[in-house]
Amino acid sequence: MFLGNSEKKGIQGGILGMDLDDRFAQISYWLPGEKKPETLPAQNGGEDSMIPAVLCRRTDRDVWTYGKEALETAGSQEGVLVDRLLSRALSQEKVEAGGEIFEATALLALFIKRSLSLLGGLLRPEKAEFFMFTLEKVDRQALEMVERIAFLLSLPPERVSCQSRAESFFYYNINQPEELWRHLCLVCDFSGRTLKTLMFEADPHTRPVTVTVREEEHPAVERRLPAMEQSIPGDGGQEAELSEERKEKLDEAFASSFQQLSAGKIIDTIYLIGDGFGGDWYRKSLSLLCRNRRVFQGNNLYSKGACYGGKAKSPSQGTAAREYVYLGGDMLKVNLGLEAMRRGEEAYFALLDAGMNWFDARGECDFLLDADRTFSLRLTPVSGRKAREVIVTLDGIPDRPPHTTRIHLTASCPDEETVKLRMEDKGFGDFYPSSGLAWEESFPLVHMLED
Repeated sequence: MFLGNSEKKGIQGGILGMDLDDRFAQISYWLPGEKKPETLPAQNGGEDSMIPAVLCRRTDRDVWTYGKEALETAGSQEGVLVDRLLSRALSQEKVEAGGEIFEATALLALFIKRSLSLLGGLLRPEKAEFFMFTLEKVDRQALEMVERIAFLLSLPPERVSCQSRAESFFYYNINQPEELWRHLCLVCDFSGRTLKTLMFEADPHTRPVTVTVREEEHPAVERRLPAMEQSIPGDGGQEAELSEERKEKLDEAFASSFQQLSAGKIIDTIYLIGDGFGGDWYRKSLSLLCRNRRVFQGNNLYSKGACYGGKAKSPSQGTAAREYVYLGGDMLKVNLGLEAMRRGEEAYFALLDAGMNWFDARGECDFLLDADRTFSLRLTPVSGRKAREVIVTLDGIPDRPPHTTRIHLTASCPDEETVKLRMEDKGFGDFYPSSGLAWEESFPLVHMLED
């Protein structure tokens, strides 16, 4: 009940992108007709865009505050702070606050709703063309959580999805001038305890161009934050005061990690992300990074990348051909299609495209069955390996003349390594009514694509 009704103001359309972790949230938006996304400030009239991902339930009345106001309320001992909203929602925890028990996902949805109020009259979230969340990792738990949030906030489920931060980096990059990533492009993310890097690499020899983002942790570059997971966000995240000795050691560790990472590579652009880059502790490293490279510092790359990803995956894009394909761990690495005859000539009907998130992958079509009651699928790896053929036979089909049995075929992926097929007998109009039969078959992509 405390979610309330959706705001009724704001224009229709546009794209929303929200970056979310246990410490902060950030919202970017892309208005209809504009050339690029913009990022919301965490407070009206402010410049900081990082919203502390916390709620606070006041002790004097049943009122929830969020973000910086929640920190202030808790700091003055006027309420009960609820933090780690994302991880608690992913674990489907129950949270006690003020003597009552709440569903963690509902609390996260409340935080998201309150944060979206910063949009004011810019956009109506429930009328947005697409709403993309970006998280550190996307798995089945994350998908279920996002579906639940969409329901709680009365958002159209077909217009809400999530993608990893690595995929958001991909979408952000391909929407920048090619000169910034012609060779390699690097994100140095110091928003957590240790430094994490994401290396963007495009293969120009494939069509469409395939892109990988290699993620790597650098434990040598570590922030000394005692009980960081329990610390209240909004405190800047970095150690209050670094000694000169500590600055020097941290700077040397960063420089050493970068030298190992970049050895023999041409890196065009580097993005420094995270509050760990606050202060001046990395002077030596920065000098190294800036040699013949462009270096940018900021925190809205992921949320803007979510907007670009949301635009690419919105219903308005349809099945438009893509110039770039991201091959992340949760992406299909093959093209799957139906081979058939059309007007006497061999034809190929695409069902699943490489570069789709496996959890979004779904394709369907109708075709007429041949006399041998079989049909053929072609799997084409983007790696350049030889295409494979899969023959599917439907047993138990009623005895009918050739091409008088219409089959409805649906292809989907229950996980990143498996394709699931469902076939339904639709008959042939009034001449041959449907038998009601249906078949299901699954096959692993890994074994099918081995040489």
